[in-house]
Amino acid sequence: MEKQYGLSMHYLKKKTFKRRFLSKEKLFVYLITTILITFMMYLSWAIKISRSTILFSSFPQLTWILTISALGGLPFAWRACCRRPIGETPKYIFQTYFSGFSLFLLLSLNAFEVYVYLFPDKIISYVTDYDVTFPGPPRGRSGRCKAGLLIKDLHTSRWIELCSSKEALKISDKRKQGMDGMWITTKVNELGTYIVKYEFTYK
Repeated sequence: MEKQYGLSMHYLKKKTFKRRFLSKEKLFVYLITTILITFMMYLSWAIKISRSTILFSSFPQLTWILTISALGGLPFAWRACCRRPIGETPKYIFQTYFSGFSLFLLLSLNAFEVYVYLFPDKIISYVTDYDVTFPGPPRGRSGRCKAGLLIKDLHTSRWIELCSSKEALKISDKRKQGMDGMWITTKVNELGTYIVKYEFTYK
C-alpha cells in the first residue's frame, strides 16, 4: 500500500513538474512572439513616419546610425566572450557581435525621423513652392507611386517628395486652376521637419 502510494506521489510530482515546465515554455514563446510583433509594428510605423520627414543636410545621419550600431553590438560580443560555449571559435563572437549590430541598425535607421515626429520644438504653417513628378517616389516593394509632390521645406531649405496619385493632382475642388502654392503644417525641431498636412493654395 505504501509502495503504491509512493508511486502515485512520484507520478504526481512528475506530472506537476512537466505542467510547470510547459507553462514556462509557453510563456517564453508568447513573450518572444509579442516582442517580435511589437518590433515589426515599430519598424513599419517608423518607415511611414520617415516618408514625411526631412532632416537637415548638415546632420550626419549615416555616421550616427553606424556609430549606434557599432556600440550596440559590443554588449553582445562581451556576453559571447564571457559565456562562450566550449569548443566555439572566435568566429562565434563575431557572429554574436554582428547580430547585435544588425539589431541596433534596424532600430536606428529611422530613429531620427521618429525623434522629429515625437519631440517637435514647435508646429508651424506656411505657404511654399511645390512641383509635380511622374512617377512618384519609391514605395517599398510595391514599386513607385504613380505621382509625387515635391514640396520645398522652409525650415531645412530642402525639398521633400511625397507620394501622391494622378487622381489627387487633377483639377478639382481641392486643386483649382491657378493654385501655384502649397499650404503646409509641419512639426520642426533641431534635426528636421515632419509634414503634418498639406493643401493646395494660391501664393
